[in-house]
Amino acid sequence: MKPKIVILSGLTASGKTALSIELAKQFNAEIISADSRQVYQGLDIGSAKITSSEMQGVTHHCLDIVDPGQNTHYSVGDFQRDAYRTIDEMIARGKLPMLVGGTGLYTRSVAEGYGFGDEPNSPHYAVLQICLIPPNTILAPKVQQRNHERVEQGMFDETRALLDKGVPSDFLYKLGLEYRLNVRYLQGEIDLDTYYNELYHQTMQFIKRQRTWYRKENPAYTHYLTDPQTYLADATALLNDFLSK
Repeated sequence: MKPKIVILSGLTASGKTALSIELAKQFNAEIISADSRQVYQGLDIGSAKITSSEMQGVTHHCLDIVDPGQNTHYSVGDFQRDAYRTIDEMIARGKLPMLVGGTGLYTRSVAEGYGFGDEPNSPHYAVLQICLIPPNTILAPKVQQRNHERVEQGMFDETRALLDKGVPSDFLYKLGLEYRLNVRYLQGEIDLDTYYNELYHQTMQFIKRQRTWYRKENPAYTHYLTDPQTYLADATALLNDFLSK
């Protein structure tokens, strides 16, 4: 029997972080961040990286493992390698591995056991994927609020500090969304009103692309949750069923 892992994926601003902490505490899990921007040191506010207090004592992995000043691209293959190693270490310590994040290619590479080059796919684990896809009527106001909160928390200062430390502007630009627009704002290309307008619309377009991606997940192990009011109860039931088999 293959070792079991849980994936908590879903749309931007759908509530993955808060739910993951509740589940991790309940099921003796540790969390592997599956976010292509949170692997970089110093990209905290703009990537919505979980804080130490928000972790509530739950151990997290694959955060802050790459120096963006080195202009180094962290690939899906890099993530798969690091995730495999971390998962196996967790299992050896009796912990439930839980991958959490919205970078669908990262989570799918582990769930499907992607082979690279001429290698065939070879799934290593039994997988339960819980995918959060609430409607835009819930997400849209959260996105607007979150954008303003991040600016108030110092997102522009964070981006300016990265630039001052030698992180190339084109590297941040390639990260998209917040960091691309942060650079444009700091360089005087757009004003604050344009910044907020573009960030909101670009984020909602990104969420639209995420919906398309997640509709194509493997139905053999993927379950979709749409109501934040019942996330915890529904996810708990799914995990109990998965782990009892």
